[in-house]
Amino acid sequence: MLMKKIIYLFPLLLILSACQHNLVPDVSCRIDLDPANTYMAGDPVRFVIHGNPDNILFYSGETGAQYRFRDRYLVPVEQVKSASLKMDYRPNYGLPEGLSVYVSNTFKGLRGDDGEADRATVAAMAEGGMQGWTRLDYVEGAPAVWTSQEYDMSAYLDNFALAIHWNPINDGRSAQRTYWLNGSMTIDIEGADPSTMLITDLNPVVLAMNAEVEPYHKNAGNGSVRFDNTAAQIVCQGIGAGVLDYAIDAWIFTTPAPLNRVPNDKGTVLKNLQNYMDSFAYTYEYPGTYTASFVCINANYKGSSRVDVEIPVTIMEKF
Repeated sequence: MLMKKIIYLFPLLLILSACQHNLVPDVSCRIDLDPANTYMAGDPVRFVIHGNPDNILFYSGETGAQYRFRDRYLVPVEQVKSASLKMDYRPNYGLPEGLSVYVSNTFKGLRGDDGEADRATVAAMAEGGMQGWTRLDYVEGAPAVWTSQEYDMSAYLDNFALAIHWNPINDGRSAQRTYWLNGSMTIDIEGADPSTMLITDLNPVVLAMNAEVEPYHKNAGNGSVRFDNTAAQIVCQGIGAGVLDYAIDAWIFTTPAPLNRVPNDKGTVLKNLQNYMDSFAYTYEYPGTYTASFVCINANYKGSSRVDVEIPVTIMEKF
């Protein structure tokens, strides 16, 4: 039988216990603050551990390590203060105006496993004037010169997709232009530090529209989209004049994803069956009130028993 009980030991300590009786020994664990603690920023805070649980997981209560957010992966869009896309562009040799960039909050994504179906989808989308997409303006600088542009993405919080169309001019006399691209998305959420992810973290899919190559053609040197070149996150690697009798036509689509997603908060393993622990010290670098959480677990092949301990800790500024 799975039972849940709440035990109040004293005002600053809350223990939540969920036990599977007759399968594993109930966790016996109490955690106190050491009376010798000074509670100053930069000084270690010592917790005294009573009992001997098999495993202990610790959440400090700081940003990114809060027990209450261990299962949080999305936040309400109202809590997103800002979302900003930064793109860096560097054209190299070749004729200009061979790159365009779009964003959408309605795109459902490509199949990724049926090249001809995906080509038909993108062809129809392009021929239809890119309905549902907004083209991002940027100034294409001189060859071998980086330019940067930031874009407000607050209208794309619930669903964001980026499309890059690389279609360099092939006049038979000039090289088909190479582009180096870097991109990142910075999300500022209430109650958390701003987080930044690269556009290459959004599972980009390359789709080559030229019949001369296979649909998901990439990382194939000249004439292909490359993620394996350290010059930039994405290298649209052009090719010399007259090498190809067609103009390269390739798309890069990030996988649609909400921008209000966040990484769940993580705990730190303090103890396992291999070590004994009767105390633990942690240093808070900044003043504030934190909720330190300890997850104490006994487990074997028959089941598990668990106790969660929460202790408020107030840290003062050191003078």
